[in-house]
Amino acid sequence: SGIGESEELSGSREIEELSGSGESEELSGRGDREELSGRGDSEELRGSGENGELSGSRESEELFGAWESEDLSGSGESEELSGSRESEELSGSGDSEELSGRGDREELSGRGDSEELRGRGDSEELTGSGECEELRRSGENGELNGSRECEELKRSGESEELSGSRESEELCGSGESEDRSGSSESEEMSGSGESEEVSGSGESEEVSGSGESEERGE
Repeated sequence: SGIGESEELSGSREIEELSGSGESEELSGRGDREELSGRGDSEELRGSGENGELSGSRESEELFGAWESEDLSGSGESEELSGSRESEELSGSGDSEELSGRGDREELSGRGDSEELRGRGDSEELTGSGECEELRRSGENGELNGSRECEELKRSGESEELSGSRESEELCGSGESEDRSGSSESEEMSGSGESEEVSGSGESEEVSGSGESEERGE
């Protein structure tokens, strides 16, 4: 996987073509989704002190190397990100992730996805500066709302609603749903299986605010 600088995307959408097998990951401001399929999908956006701002519309960029690239070995082809983030690691198999600015959800079916989303709004609106989010999960539906700094999701088969702000939490489990409020900075989730729904309305995951770190195993 390549170590990418922070990508700053604001205004129009930016489509990242990611090397891999098969599907595409789209993170957009409205109604787009990110699909990561296959195994060992890793996307690292390592920024040097900068936050990748992904909001509004985006341009198209192809990242295939290091220092500026997301490497999705496994699958995942195009990705639209809306909001602001600094580094995201995505690695897993069979991941479908849907991240949008409003009323969309993040579907992660597969395992080993890491990604950092710092957003706020109804569904996942990536605004502000997201630092490090690692999503390592398998089979998850989720809408990420609010702002979080560094979260690692290593799970499979979890439905959780994250509302408020949190800093660092580790979630290990499968087939569980959890409701949280607080400031999200680093969240690790490990599990197996179904879907994580996170949203501002009803069954999605809301992550907003900023805060300290919590680690927990389920």
